[in-house]
Amino acid sequence: MKMPEGAIRKKRDAGRPRKFAEPSRPITVTLPTRVLRMLQELSPDRARAIARATETAVGAAKEREPMRVEVVEVAPGIGLIIVGPSESLHRIPWLRLAEIAPGRYILTIVPGTAIEIVEVAISDILEDREDMGQSERAMITEILKWIRSLRRAQNITKAELLLVSTRGRRGSRPVDIAGT
Repeated sequence: MKMPEGAIRKKRDAGRPRKFAEPSRPITVTLPTRVLRMLQELSPDRARAIARATETAVGAAKEREPMRVEVVEVAPGIGLIIVGPSESLHRIPWLRLAEIAPGRYILTIVPGTAIEIVEVAISDILEDREDMGQSERAMITEILKWIRSLRRAQNITKAELLLVSTRGRRGSRPVDIAGT
């Protein structure tokens, strides 16, 4: 028995219309009410608002030249090394990249870690990671050059940051500030 034309609906025609012209999937997120109000200003549709905010934040970071290494003066004669994102640096267990702005990170190390150990670990990454992209390799090479030359000139030191526990704060998850 032949069905009348148009009686069979294709799978892609069933259900809700697509929001995006590219592959997508549903997710569930919990966001602060303040952020939800901000997203509402971008679009009444939360999915579109999240997509727009993400594309704006990440797109702006990617449109900049590939992040190398920057030294930002934080006090007279004292600079802070700022780096771009790096999957390879994340592999060093006692080194953390703390994001200070989209795509911009400061390097933090576990207390007691010697500068020489940092230098050796970064050198090892360059030596061992053959699958590293050219941009990331250039950035890590630049980090190594900075650290090595500053160490040799005895112009590098470690300083302490004030880190606070977020345990017990409403809406926050416990944070292991020691990195253990």
